[in-house]
Amino acid sequence: MIAQADIRTDRRRARTRAALLQAGESLFAAQSVEAVSIDDIVAAADVAKGSFYNHFSDREALAREIAVAVRAEAEAQVDQANDGIVDPARRMARGQMVFARFALQHPQRARAMMRLFAGATQPNAPLNRGVRADIEAGLATGAFSDLSVETGVLMAMGMAMVAVGRVLEPHGNTSAAEICRDLNFGLLRGLGVPEDLARAISDAAADDIFTETRP
Repeated sequence: MIAQADIRTDRRRARTRAALLQAGESLFAAQSVEAVSIDDIVAAADVAKGSFYNHFSDREALAREIAVAVRAEAEAQVDQANDGIVDPARRMARGQMVFARFALQHPQRARAMMRLFAGATQPNAPLNRGVRADIEAGLATGAFSDLSVETGVLMAMGMAMVAVGRVLEPHGNTSAAEICRDLNFGLLRGLGVPEDLARAISDAAADDIFTETRP
């Protein structure tokens, strides 16, 4: 039987860890990792400085965990949106839209992701497995053409980061859906999708993914 004291200790540790992660996410969304000190983090989390080292070896370790967690959350939403979708071009467009919608709905998390995930556009990064698989499938089926897998991954992830950045820093009256519609069209054309089909896929993805989202 687990002692009540052990249960309380585990709960306290979990609360402390969650507070540190939340504080780090908020601070890293606003500033670079180098500009944030451990003193800043523990002050924002309202925990003792010694508690920090019970959970993380240093500031960079905290930043890495936040970055991976946020990116994984966004990727999980992409997987959900693409459940049952086979066509690589449709999967690509919908995935791009989901990243932008994530930024619209969770701006702090998206800002932290943009600042922290330096490896976001590395083609072989573990979290890029999904987009790499879609690029490979598109090339294998002829949906995409005239580029390498690495180039396709770089284009897709680069465009996703551009879309997220544009959503986080809006200009004028252009909605997130309209921005992403045009960016996706450009991406699909770059991947070799015919113009009319690229436009139709981009329009459908924007209409679907942003149906219940208010830019």
